[in-house]
Amino acid sequence: MSDNEQTANHYTKQWSSDLNFRSFVQQNAEAAKAMPSRQLPWAELFERIRKQASERTTSVYDAACGFGDILNQLAATPVPAKLEYVGADIHGALDTIDRYGVATLLKHDITRELPTRQPFDFVICRAAIHHTPDPRATFDTLVRQLAPGGTIAITAYAKKAPMREAVDDALRAAIIPMPNDEAFATANQLTALGRDLQRTKGQITIEQDLPFLGIKAGSYDVQTFIYNHFIKCWHNPAFSEQHCDLVNFDWYHPPFAFRYERDELREWAASCGLEIIKEASTEAQHYMECRSPR
Repeated sequence: MSDNEQTANHYTKQWSSDLNFRSFVQQNAEAAKAMPSRQLPWAELFERIRKQASERTTSVYDAACGFGDILNQLAATPVPAKLEYVGADIHGALDTIDRYGVATLLKHDITRELPTRQPFDFVICRAAIHHTPDPRATFDTLVRQLAPGGTIAITAYAKKAPMREAVDDALRAAIIPMPNDEAFATANQLTALGRDLQRTKGQITIEQDLPFLGIKAGSYDVQTFIYNHFIKCWHNPAFSEQHCDLVNFDWYHPPFAFRYERDELREWAASCGLEIIKEASTEAQHYMECRSPR
């Protein structure tokens, strides 16, 4: 199985109706606030798109549309009358996404230009570009599909502390070759570790910055300290255990999961002649929103 086929196979399971993450997010808005997609400036961008699409024809390319979350937000009632949306992904669960009458969904590899209409007023690639074989080349491909004066917005995984990077890579090397079901079962062990660490009382206090280790001075609860600096073992009591497993599965099993410093993403934008109009970061991801020249 090629890396692209494995990526498609992974996300076919991840966004399947069996795991039903779409319904979980829709029915648990408070729990969903723990996701980077709710902590970065996406909602503001989506509101801008909705406002523009209520006034004039506005085309959106959602590259790697996942489980349809962006479409759900853009096409929320009242559906903007002049919204034109194209969503593309390589997984086999696109039939689980509601189309709202304004959407075209394509099974397509976002590292290649779309065979359908372009350019687009907005190109969005949320939490996906790092899962492609060459994210920089993927960014260039997406930019080529952007209309003059259009907006491209991406998020990419942020580099973590060096020990966390090393441990995560070692575990990924062992988990990536596993079949979906075995990898998902293994992810449950990461969930269990995170759960038990969260139950551990007390704090860890670091008295001075340790820049070589990527650790800042301060007090941390046990799970946060280990999670941020040593190993991703995600657990959130507001999520079901299965959906906690899904988050860990999403980190450890896809063939590609590149991480970046913010300056690396800025260089991508500069090389394409784009103006950066908004940036934001969490521990997990960087957000970058750019405008093309008119």
